[in-house]
Amino acid sequence: MALLRKKYGEIPPDAVVLTEEEAFKYQTKILNSWTDQSDVLGYKFGRYFLATASALSGLYINNHYRNKFKLFHYGRLSTYLPLCFLPSAFSMVLHMELVLKDVVLQKRNSCPVCLEMRGSAMQAMVGCAFPLLLAPVACLSLAHRYFTIQIPDVVREPGQLLKFIHGKTKPVANVLFAIFIGQALLGSVVTYWEAQSVITVNRKLALLEQQLENM
Repeated sequence: MALLRKKYGEIPPDAVVLTEEEAFKYQTKILNSWTDQSDVLGYKFGRYFLATASALSGLYINNHYRNKFKLFHYGRLSTYLPLCFLPSAFSMVLHMELVLKDVVLQKRNSCPVCLEMRGSAMQAMVGCAFPLLLAPVACLSLAHRYFTIQIPDVVREPGQLLKFIHGKTKPVANVLFAIFIGQALLGSVVTYWEAQSVITVNRKLALLEQQLENM
């Protein structure tokens, strides 16, 4: 049975009324058990594309700052783990909770463009802005601990420290901007792809019900 959203006065007498949480569980059960995998590729794999893109972005940004601060082998795990794992995990979880859930339920107050914009903004923030803020802090801490490079004092010279970080970031500013735009586009495309999966499944279910009623 296809999941339909109706006003109270439009609900047929024989309809099964579900709460939002019940409707979400029902719809995800249908999508997860759908036999034609080509119909639900976006729903099943879209979030993993976002998580992978965030991890790769964190890897690139971390490598850049580690090289600039001459960290070599120092603290590899303490920077690679948070800068690759955290953006990846946050990207997947936030997208599932704040975007995919509304896509699956096809809420009337969530227009397609709004959902795509939300998915785009979240992916850009988590996939680029978050590791870009975290990486300099993590690498500065290690550089200060192991004396790999002379850095301005954060208490006495906060302005100089910001200039120092800006100087290390400027050489890849265009690349970082491209990553930001790429992450935003990917977030939008994946949201659209997921929506198409849900629409396709609902359309085929509605068509099947119509055929059964006409038999």
